[in-house]
Amino acid sequence: MSSACLTALLALAACGEPAPEAQPEASISSAPAVSLADVEGLGVPNASMPMEHLLAAGQPTEEQMAALIQMGYTNFVSLRDPSETGAGWEETRVMDMGDVSFTRIPVTGAEGLTRENVEALDRILDEAGAEKTVVYCGTSNRVGGLLALRAYWLDGASPEEALALGRDAGLRGLEPAVAELLGP
Repeated sequence: MSSACLTALLALAACGEPAPEAQPEASISSAPAVSLADVEGLGVPNASMPMEHLLAAGQPTEEQMAALIQMGYTNFVSLRDPSETGAGWEETRVMDMGDVSFTRIPVTGAEGLTRENVEALDRILDEAGAEKTVVYCGTSNRVGGLLALRAYWLDGASPEEALALGRDAGLRGLEPAVAELLGP
């Protein structure tokens, strides 16, 4: 390239407006990343992070929920019926812990593995976007079941991919029922 062309290109480049500096988003999602080891250190049962911004778990205690909120989790979804032992206290207590949302989708065993429940969870996760969300049940088995069905029914995953995601999220005892719903 000739020096005249290079001079002309540099002159044109100097006339352009400088690129705006990237500004960090002012949201809870800009909170420091949380590792699985951080959550396991709290003693949250059967914790896993099968997807970005999502913690799948067994029933956390009130103290563990408060610590998760301090870590930047702003959405809590319980798949437990409020009459189950150790459940039912969250609606009143979690809302007092800060600017968080709490939703209950009662999933009672294999009978609760319905498209309606999967779509309810899907709406919550879509609305949460990049905000950190905790989905839990007694052991994370129901969490894995709904996430597997969501992957298959709504996201187009193969049955094998859906089951792998479900297992990563805690699917164990409900796996035969989930596999049947995924088809042949």
